[in-house]
Amino acid sequence: MTSRPAVEHPAPNPRQRDEGSALAFTLVFMMLGTLMILPLINYTSSVLSSGQVQKHKSVRSEVVRGNLRLALADGAALYKACADSGLHTPVVLASPNLGVPVHTECTTLADAAEVDDDDLKVAMATVQVGSSPPLDISGTPYVNSGAEDPTLWWADISNESQGGKIFLPLLPTHALKHPATGGYMMPSWAGSCRVFFPGTYSDPVTISDATPTFFTSGIYYFENTVTFSGPANVVIGEGAIEGCTNNAEAAFYADNAPSTVNISGIGATFVFGASGRLVVTDGGGAMGPSVQFNSRLTDPTDVGNSVSKGVSIVTVNGVSSGPSSSDDLNIPERLSVPKSLTEEDPGDSTAPVDAASAGYLPSTLVPSVSPDPPVPPVIDISLTGSGTSLLFVPGYVGVPQGAVQIAVTAGEAVATKTVQLVGGVLAALVIQTPDPPASVDLGLVNRVVQKTFKLIARTTTGNPSMVSVAIVQVNDFGEFAVNSWVTTTGSD
Repeated sequence: MTSRPAVEHPAPNPRQRDEGSALAFTLVFMMLGTLMILPLINYTSSVLSSGQVQKHKSVRSEVVRGNLRLALADGAALYKACADSGLHTPVVLASPNLGVPVHTECTTLADAAEVDDDDLKVAMATVQVGSSPPLDISGTPYVNSGAEDPTLWWADISNESQGGKIFLPLLPTHALKHPATGGYMMPSWAGSCRVFFPGTYSDPVTISDATPTFFTSGIYYFENTVTFSGPANVVIGEGAIEGCTNNAEAAFYADNAPSTVNISGIGATFVFGASGRLVVTDGGGAMGPSVQFNSRLTDPTDVGNSVSKGVSIVTVNGVSSGPSSSDDLNIPERLSVPKSLTEEDPGDSTAPVDAASAGYLPSTLVPSVSPDPPVPPVIDISLTGSGTSLLFVPGYVGVPQGAVQIAVTAGEAVATKTVQLVGGVLAALVIQTPDPPASVDLGLVNRVVQKTFKLIARTTTGNPSMVSVAIVQVNDFGEFAVNSWVTTTGSD
């Protein structure tokens, strides 16, 4: 039987078996990629969208914060603007255009007075025998004012401001340099402004024109008359009341300013020795002066100046007993005053320094009694004309061997006069005309010198709504501290 030849079958081609599988894998990968890419695209879109929202929110957040920063840029202006606000009585502040409409306001959360009530010194004391404090003073007068024993008040003296005590401050250190008695003019770009610098003034100083005048901060020692008359416009020391310039500008730019300016602290203290005295007068004319002191503040570590804190006007007390020494003033049955001392010698804390040895001369303006020749008052306020006049002294007035006189002509002119000696007064006697100024405040007013404000800035249109809230303590002269500051979305 014939055998059939074997038929050879070709081996399967592996490639033929794989044909089409690549497409399947491709489809699978495309499906998997689609499942992954679509969420990634959605995520990326969400992130980009969220980023724009966050950017928009950040811009609006900076706008409300920026409004509060601008409000705090001038602390003194902020204090004045918000002073009349209350806990539930907001004051609207100016909101600059920063690209987003914003409403800014402030309310007052708390007030702080200059001293605690328990630390209030005697408001008014007159120590010449037979004298008596003026009527209607602010605060409690010294109970032994005008006592028959002229030394009785000595037992109630303190060289520091203490509750219920008569404040007899030590004298601060003063510069012996003699600045120009006519002052120094600021350059024209600073506007019309005349400045004075601390130091010793032996010749009279008279300001009788309308040129704004600024006494830079520090200690002024006068041995002759200082007169502010007519239309004089004077600010003494830097502080809450703005002058025609400030300490720094005066020191750097005043024409021909002395090489050593002796500026210290803020505010100023006037010390009167020899025949030095203060005269504030309108001369009976139609234009009266404006004279305003700023409160004297110093660093506690400022040796020689720290004792001037809170003091506006003082005399050098006692009588000369030699070229560099002095004795207590003692006029039997009339007036007795301890001699002035300066701050204790830093090298010997037990040894206060005789003021005479520190370059001071005791005041010679001791009130006279008939038939002695008349002696002018050490503080002479004479406002007899029809013009508006202002004298504001927020610090202590200590002139125990001198007189304070306030003379005003009766009639309609009284209504335009303001005299405020509100930091406490110690004098041999106070003399007043029957008709006082319409606004007169003598004694001790425990002034509010610091306020705590709540500042709020909020957007008024658009989203997201942003609000920035700051709690800030502000002193009347502009220094401030931020207690807290929070910026959030929504309402405060």
